[in-house]
Amino acid sequence: MSGYLIAFVFGIMLMLFLFARRERMGGGDFNAWLRAKKGLAIVALLGVIVIALVIQSFVTVQAGTVGVVKRLGAVRQELKPGLHMIVPLIDHVVIFPTVKKTYEASDTPESSQADYPDIIITALTSDGQQIRAGITARFMIQPGKAAWILQNIGAERELVEKVVKTEIRGSGRRVPTKFAAYDLYTKKSYDAQQSLFDEIAPKFEANGLILDEIVIRNIIFTAEYAKTLEEKQIALENITTEKNKLEQEKIRKEQKIVAAEGDAKSIEIRQAALTKNPTIIQWEFVQKLAPNIQWGIMPNNMVPVINMKALTGQEK
Repeated sequence: MSGYLIAFVFGIMLMLFLFARRERMGGGDFNAWLRAKKGLAIVALLGVIVIALVIQSFVTVQAGTVGVVKRLGAVRQELKPGLHMIVPLIDHVVIFPTVKKTYEASDTPESSQADYPDIIITALTSDGQQIRAGITARFMIQPGKAAWILQNIGAERELVEKVVKTEIRGSGRRVPTKFAAYDLYTKKSYDAQQSLFDEIAPKFEANGLILDEIVIRNIIFTAEYAKTLEEKQIALENITTEKNKLEQEKIRKEQKIVAAEGDAKSIEIRQAALTKNPTIIQWEFVQKLAPNIQWGIMPNNMVPVINMKALTGQEK
């Protein structure tokens, strides 16, 4: 293209020069001068054509892209980034990006920063609720597949229309039919996102593309159903709270039962010890007497009077 541009500019400059010369010399003298310079004009014209063809023989493929050579309509080869020679006027180079590109379906495609913005996707859930799904996908061309893509699908824009847009929008409508609306409202939306990836990735691969990532950015429900979902969520949270209260009450009851069983076991052990050694009662009785008691009367078959000072080692 640059060779043609140089030839065009040079041609314009030559015409302006000849027009100015004719105005200066007059019609008769100019014609005579032109006949005398005929050979020189032909050489100059041929020089321009040769320069244009030489420039047209070189093509530069920029970093982040690959070029595919079409010769007389047939796909020939793939060109890596750098300077290459082609056959002028016969070869044509189609450029494909090798960097990752983004496709985004959203409510506001006019403000999207994606490489290929699109309108939001509408779909139905398994329970018949209508939703709108905002989806973003990141993809790239498989290395070495650009020539195949040009031969079988077309240039970059056709690739996006025939494969990227078609597959994402098609799967974006099919996958939600496997999920209930409430599932898409909760964390199960990540399952839907994974299902979307699993369905689209093989189709991209079959068409020379790599699906790097796909994200369900947002799911929009109708206003009425969104209100219903919110009320349902609140009810579920209340149920969860009540269940927690019941669990806590159950734990408290179990703790009381365990404590009662412990007391019963303690009484049982104490009773066995008293049966085996009845004098323990006398010892405990003495231990629990007030410190100012000096004597006392004990039950039958026991010492009737106890000298407390003598027991403690004190004199009267």
